[in-house]
Amino acid sequence: MKISLINVRPRHSAYALFSIAPLGAITLGTLLKRQGHEVVVYDEARTSIFNEKRGKVRDDLLKSDIIGLSVISPAAARALRMVKAIRHDKPEVRILVGGPHVLGRQQAETFAKYADVVVQGEAEELLDDIVEGNRLGIIRGEHLEDMDHLPVPDLSLMECTKRKYLDFFKLTPVSTARGCPRDCEFCTVSQIHGRKVRWRSPELVMQELRKRREQGYKRIFFVDDNFSVHPPKRTPLLEAMAAERAKGKWFQSIIVQDEVPGILRGGEEYIRRMRRAGIKTVMLGVESFDDEKLKALHKSHNRTDSEKALRMLKKHDMILYAFGMARPETDDRESIRRQFEKLREEGVTYADMTIETPFPGTAYWEKYKDRLIAKVKGEPDWDKWTLLSPVIPTRHMTPREFQKAVKKSMRHFYSPVRAIKKILRGNIRGGLTILYVWMTTGRMYA
Repeated sequence: MKISLINVRPRHSAYALFSIAPLGAITLGTLLKRQGHEVVVYDEARTSIFNEKRGKVRDDLLKSDIIGLSVISPAAARALRMVKAIRHDKPEVRILVGGPHVLGRQQAETFAKYADVVVQGEAEELLDDIVEGNRLGIIRGEHLEDMDHLPVPDLSLMECTKRKYLDFFKLTPVSTARGCPRDCEFCTVSQIHGRKVRWRSPELVMQELRKRREQGYKRIFFVDDNFSVHPPKRTPLLEAMAAERAKGKWFQSIIVQDEVPGILRGGEEYIRRMRRAGIKTVMLGVESFDDEKLKALHKSHNRTDSEKALRMLKKHDMILYAFGMARPETDDRESIRRQFEKLREEGVTYADMTIETPFPGTAYWEKYKDRLIAKVKGEPDWDKWTLLSPVIPTRHMTPREFQKAVKKSMRHFYSPVRAIKKILRGNIRGGLTILYVWMTTGRMYA
């Protein structure tokens, strides 16, 4: 069968230049290709799929027997229009929908009106039945226990019409684990992948890394949400990476997403292992330096923990990318400003402050689903679910003022002066990254 998988992009996105290849869709596509199907993966950040003005999808897409869409909440409205257009133009095609957005029952039911199958959670264990037409309607995916069952993703399945444009900032995604034991109120990860962490073997990960190096990829991004959630489990992989790096040619950059408690448990020797493995950048979920706010977010660390983790990483020359979160119920102008000031004091190179947003399937959604302020015709205005605009009531200022406060602090952090200084010191990529974020901040928070 001819199968097309689509990663649907949000209507509003300023980070398209930094977009990561849709690893979930590519992994499913690789499994399907292994079964003998003809598979193409479309990422809307890289190629044009759907003309909204005409309500038409590409002609070659309609030649598919099965079309699957991966949907996140800020892309939900666009994805629904796309599904309707596909159903109108080719009624007999089988349409599959998955992704974080359909974790919510109501959201799944909306897509199920037009799609043959809506999958909540992981799809790999049910893939054969779904493709053969043995499963219909809304189904709950089962967690894959043996992660080594997953093949090395075939990135050649992805059609790219903007490859050269993206080369400068391109990051190659690698997944080594699924699941998160944390219970952050705003996060969908544990709802999709469960609270139990399941690991790929170091041998398989190294096989993938060697393949990416041979293919000429230079920058690796580990997409695991909490890379160091169990530091001892990482030791074999880090040592294998360090041994490979010692042979000579290695990647220019390796980036991980991480958590404060895991870094502290690992300690300085663990960070040294990370450095020897070639990891240069840690994206750390700090979220806030306010203990009451951290408690409300259900985070597993406090202010002092964040300070210790940041200073430890800085001591070992890690590039720090810190995630912060503005909470509509509690934050005001001063608390938002202090957050960025504190990050600058701690030597953070890059910072990102999102606005806490309730996503379907989370505890935060259940808390606020009946009090949303971002609506169109009585329904959620999913185009606003970008993490850059308040969609729930704000306490200390108007929603617009709240958004402007975050935007102002972001632009101050990413100043042209910082960018120029980095460029003059020879860090052209870092300087251009800062300048790009500064230039696009206004559009991001529009």
